[in-house]
Amino acid sequence: MRQVTERVVRDHQVLGYLRVSHPWFEVTKPSRRLIWDLSLGSSAMVGVVALIGWFLSGIAMAPVRDSYQQLKQFTADASHELRNPIAVIQTNVQVALADPDPDLAEQQQQLQVIERITRRLGRLVDDLLFLARQDSGLVPFTHAPVDLAQLVSEVVEEQRAIAIAAAVSLNQKLEDTSLQPSLSPWLIKGDPDQLTRLLTNLVVNGVQYTPVGGTVSIRLSLGQLRNQPAIQMQVQDTGLGIPAEGVTQVFDRFYRVDPARSRASQDKGSGLGLAISKAIVHNHRGDIRLDSTPGQGTTVTVWLPALEAKA
Repeated sequence: MRQVTERVVRDHQVLGYLRVSHPWFEVTKPSRRLIWDLSLGSSAMVGVVALIGWFLSGIAMAPVRDSYQQLKQFTADASHELRNPIAVIQTNVQVALADPDPDLAEQQQQLQVIERITRRLGRLVDDLLFLARQDSGLVPFTHAPVDLAQLVSEVVEEQRAIAIAAAVSLNQKLEDTSLQPSLSPWLIKGDPDQLTRLLTNLVVNGVQYTPVGGTVSIRLSLGQLRNQPAIQMQVQDTGLGIPAEGVTQVFDRFYRVDPARSRASQDKGSGLGLAISKAIVHNHRGDIRLDSTPGQGTTVTVWLPALEAKA
């Protein structure tokens, strides 16, 4: 026995209690209680930490899961887009090789088809590489002053022959900036190559979806972006326009409103031009918006932060 407790009684009255115990009993009992409490507390703490870790890991893994799903979708879409032109090239080559007595004119036509498809395939691969590098953060970016007025002139000059062939008028207009001396006229800080690609995509889209006799206009003006001075660039066409249900999806990858609406449906785009344009605008901390009215035309507006004169 480790402990004995006896009641002390005298003249039928309880005077108290007398307890005799082993000297270690009074030490080990609270020690055991302390160990028990520490075990319970540690277990509860481990459980709470594990629960919090599971919750936080779920939050951290959500972007990874989304990125993985986007990668799977991107791969599936890219495979689909690449399969069609490759199949066309393969078919034309097989037909040419199977003819024992080839006709020169027919072979020439087949080679022209192959040449056109390979050009489209090259543009598609280039677009896919840009978006893949963009998603990985590997797109090279050069911070340099860029004169948007000069860039617009260069792109218009490059695309004028295509516009003339399509019987579409291509023009540009600059707003008077003499009333804004604090800004360097039409200067922004960005990557010249990416900005050229941005404007080229918008102009090519405008020409492709504008009927004969129509007009594509590029206009530069001063505006505001997040309460800061900005340069506003508009590419407006008098083309077929886009239905309201398609306007919200035009910046999605591989989305096409209607391939048959383009001027040359056999040389239709990949549905990546506006997605690339949006990525380039965001790389420059800008904003982009598309407004369209079916039967009247489409206007794409881009805002880019202006470069102050003191800079």
